Amino acid sequence: VAIYGIIIAIILNSKMKASDTFGPQQMDDLKAACYTVLAAGLAVGVGNMACGVSVGIVGSSCALADAQNSSLFVKILVVEIFASALGIFAIIIGILQAQAAVFPN
Repeated sequence: VAIYGIIIAIILNSKMKASDTFGPQQMDDLKAACYTVLAAGLAVGVGNMACGVSVGIVGSSCALADAQNSSLFVKILVVEIFASALGIFAIIIGILQAQAAVFPN
C-alpha cells in the first residue's frame, strides 16, 4: 500500500511546471491545478489509510478465526483481498484526478 503513495507522488511531480510570469487568467489556472494536485494526493492518502486500517482489522480477525477453525482461512483471505482493493481504487482515483491538473506555461 505504501508504494501507491510513491507512485502518485512521482506522477504529480511530473505534472508540475515552472513559469516566470503570471497574468490573472494564468493565476486562476495555477490555483485550479494546485487544488487538483492537492485533491489527488489527499484521495490517495486517505484511501490508503482506510485500506491499511481495514487490512489490519481483517488480518487480526483472520488470525483469530484461523486459530479456531482452519477451514475458514480461504474464505477470510477473500475478504482480506477485498480490503486491500481499497488502496487500488484510491490510486486509480488519484491518477484520474492528476490527469485533470494542467499547469499554465
